[in-house]
Amino acid sequence: MIIADTNVVSEFMKDQPDANVLAWARAIDAADLSICVVTVEEIERGLGRLPAGRRWHDLEQRWQQLMDVFADLIAVYDRAAASATARILVHAESSGHPMGLADAQIAGICLSRGWQLATRNVRDFASVPELAVVNPFE
Repeated sequence: MIIADTNVVSEFMKDQPDANVLAWARAIDAADLSICVVTVEEIERGLGRLPAGRRWHDLEQRWQQLMDVFADLIAVYDRAAASATARILVHAESSGHPMGLADAQIAGICLSRGWQLATRNVRDFASVPELAVVNPFE
């Protein structure tokens, strides 16, 4: 299973998504791609900050379509993910590369299940060497 980071999901919501990201998504089995609850929060918080209008409506519609696709596959933040997140944050801090909580939670979800992460921000996850990361933008 591959978890799409928020920046990958946001790319799917654009009028004209990056061609590399689309080609990458088409090359993998749809059943092998999902999102996690942290991305749900980040996308919905971003949508909530937008003023009502056409742009908000278009993005909200695209988001709901993605939610329909991923509804049964959304990875949750559970006890195993919380433990992995704690280890990730402690390691990141002690190695001098502090990490944001949301990124650590996403990495924790992936690590606790042995899943990969698809993200543009590969460097943000460099302090988690055991995490398999793929950049669909390249």
